[in-house]
Amino acid sequence: MTWGKQAAFIAISNVFALLMLACLGEIALRLLPLGKYRSAPFRQYDPVIGISLIPNMHVNHARGCFQGEVSTNRWGMRDRDRTLEKPPGDFRIAMIGDSVVEAVHVKPDQVVNIRTEERLRQLGYSNVEVMNFAVEGIGTTQELLLYKEKVRQFHPDLVLLMFTATNDILNNSSTLQPKIYGIHHWFAPYYDLAPDGKLVFTPVEPRHLNRLRSYFERHSVLVYYLERVWLKVNLFPYKWQGLPIDFETYEDDPMDNELKQAWQVTGKVLTIMNDTVNADGSKFLVLVWPLPYDIDPDWRQRMMKQYGTVPASFNPFRSAERLQAIADSNHIPMEFLAPYAQAYRDQRHLQWPYFSLPCDTHLNALGHEESAEAITEILEKRNLLPAQTQQSTKSNLVN
Repeated sequence: MTWGKQAAFIAISNVFALLMLACLGEIALRLLPLGKYRSAPFRQYDPVIGISLIPNMHVNHARGCFQGEVSTNRWGMRDRDRTLEKPPGDFRIAMIGDSVVEAVHVKPDQVVNIRTEERLRQLGYSNVEVMNFAVEGIGTTQELLLYKEKVRQFHPDLVLLMFTATNDILNNSSTLQPKIYGIHHWFAPYYDLAPDGKLVFTPVEPRHLNRLRSYFERHSVLVYYLERVWLKVNLFPYKWQGLPIDFETYEDDPMDNELKQAWQVTGKVLTIMNDTVNADGSKFLVLVWPLPYDIDPDWRQRMMKQYGTVPASFNPFRSAERLQAIADSNHIPMEFLAPYAQAYRDQRHLQWPYFSLPCDTHLNALGHEESAEAITEILEKRNLLPAQTQQSTKSNLVN
């Protein structure tokens, strides 16, 4: 055998061996039990907002401390089936948010929008739909685009922007968000500030070989798991005063220029979204999620145990003050959910991890239930609901 034929034979043999290993890996992942870790693809690259949910999926999504279940409808929403046209006499509420509302950690009937809808029905608002438009990892810029491209087609009467006063700020920064993902590329659109203070838009980058990559991401469990493992690799993580870079959101005044610009962009985009929703004839309300520091009185001790430091400039309550200032100066309706969660915690003498998972700061089923109770109370207090269509069955509510 000549050298050229031998080299070709070796190359073909290696390719064949890799293909066989890939096939065996695919079969093994589909058939063998994987312990507490199990999932499958349900998100995809999106050319407008960077990431979206794949329509008509049903996935068991499990990790060490939770057994979640993800079902998406024909519109690519983490929700039950909805019609595009609003039924006559119905009142539609659109919830827009990130992973907290996407809620892959719980069952479909435990998600905050479904719990809110059910609670409203028990209170006599039988004609109210609460629709879930959340996607993991998106910020305010993406939520504005999501509203324009998708949400407004469903003609909501009320839009609830579910805001996380930590990563939502970083998601809005074209310089801070890439630092979180390090060597990994995160596809997202951004607004940046021009020298004159105006917003300059940068759309989502095209993804090379997107059609081929999307096919394998949708149909191959092996590719899905390999991507999950790869995303955990971060050779040179950025730090903020010895902590992971996402803690920079909690920096007290004076802020550095990057964080200051992220907050300025956030304020401008929130204002645009408020004006856009109002121009469509709908009402708009920002609901701010509680932070772990709002709920856990022992947060400082836990932080010291986990990270070994609490920097002097670390102020987890400053974000709420900055958000309130944005709301006041731009006439944006805003409510904070923390006081409701604190009252619920104290009335029931809850202990750590309170409304979160023991291995993850996302909400557990109780957290979604409590949030639905708080949201319902806020909507009634602000007179944002239609007239009740039937008698309240408050006695049946779980408190």
